[in-house]
Amino acid sequence: MRHAITPSPTLHYSQGEPARALANWQPESQPALLLVDFELPQYWLPGAPVQSLTALYLQTAGGLRLSVTDAALQQNPALPVETQFAAWLDEHALPALDPTQPMALSPRHIPKPWGQEIWFTGVEERGVCAFVADGRELPIPWLQAAAPASAAGQAGRALVLLKILDPLPEPVRGDLYFELHEQKREVYVVTHIDRSAWPDGVGAIRYGFDPAVRAGFETDKAFRAAYIAAVSAYEKVRRQVDAAAAGEAGTGQSQEDAPLAGDVLAEEARLRAEMDRFTFLRPLRVGDVVKVPLRLPHSLQHGVRTVEFQTPVYERKILSFAQRVLTQDHWDTREAAQVMHLAPPPDEAFEILRDSEQLRIERIVDFEDFEVQRVTLTAGASMAIEAVDNYALAMVVSGGLRLGDASRGSDATSHNDNRSGDDAFVPGEALLLPRRSRPYTAAADAAQPLVLLLARPRGGS
Repeated sequence: MRHAITPSPTLHYSQGEPARALANWQPESQPALLLVDFELPQYWLPGAPVQSLTALYLQTAGGLRLSVTDAALQQNPALPVETQFAAWLDEHALPALDPTQPMALSPRHIPKPWGQEIWFTGVEERGVCAFVADGRELPIPWLQAAAPASAAGQAGRALVLLKILDPLPEPVRGDLYFELHEQKREVYVVTHIDRSAWPDGVGAIRYGFDPAVRAGFETDKAFRAAYIAAVSAYEKVRRQVDAAAAGEAGTGQSQEDAPLAGDVLAEEARLRAEMDRFTFLRPLRVGDVVKVPLRLPHSLQHGVRTVEFQTPVYERKILSFAQRVLTQDHWDTREAAQVMHLAPPPDEAFEILRDSEQLRIERIVDFEDFEVQRVTLTAGASMAIEAVDNYALAMVVSGGLRLGDASRGSDATSHNDNRSGDDAFVPGEALLLPRRSRPYTAAADAAQPLVLLLARPRGGS
């Protein structure tokens, strides 16, 4: 045992799978405290090294609160268990979460050559997102391992990936990789168009290939070959530009500031335009939804901010990029060209799940492993979010969201045990709605309508 603990009728201490130990725990009286030592394979790191952790459960008449720590705990036998639990929280800066209530997600900002990604549920070597309460954080995999009844998804399995793509407003520099996926399903919801980049408010995504250019070739095979040739020509000058930039790394100059002969830069621009002429730019406005089909090359353009939900796998094939690729030393153009789709399937109308004067719910994507709904609620109105057999992820797009418990009566919308005060969730904030048997109540602030995105995993995802 890892801790200096003396068990008692109100303090229990064991080892093993924490959720199972919790299910078997039957305290004779309340309040009572349960500590469970367990080992967590860190599946997001190479070799999945094991981490020693302890789950803390406090059961009171008001319900269950839990936390998880990697610290050694020192008990003060003179303290009542509630006071001891609070003391450990303060000593080790731990949050206490109610696994039946909404849990706010703490973002991670991941720099990219084209701008940044803001992760809310990412669990990777590059960063691990967390739940947050009272300014204290608990890594997502820790809580998943300790939560009862898979309230926050299955232990050891990643949540549906929720993030924001936030590209720079500069043309070229803020354009994302032109890439495709064979397993990862993605949907983008446009939340902002930078007017300095797109004065008319209409941005773009590079989305498949231009049908007019494609029609100029006798066969798709010839079209693919010509596109590969154009990319290969551009890649040569791209690597020349990147090599020059790398040579200036010790001077503190950025890639864009590296001195290059004018003819090289002119050639880079010419060949980039020749390569890009094969592709299709789909216009985007705030509120637009882009479902990215498997194997369709795509590249969100500069100054277009989106919320993205995607399958939590890391795989892609890069066809081209107008900057140096930092995550790999090659492009995948030829391999990708053999499997890529040249055009997307026809757009399908969203399925309208509910439509009334105060509430509209659209299913904007229905993938094999998850679905996403867009909820629009008029100012001051409320609705029930029905319970399901899995967790849900929520992202506020506009307005303010107050969440509560429909079973608690008229004051439900101000109740959230995992958030201090009764402030609304605001645009750009995300949260997890744990699996449970009773519905949640969602209410829009009185001042403006609420637009909310809800993602629900399929089956055992």
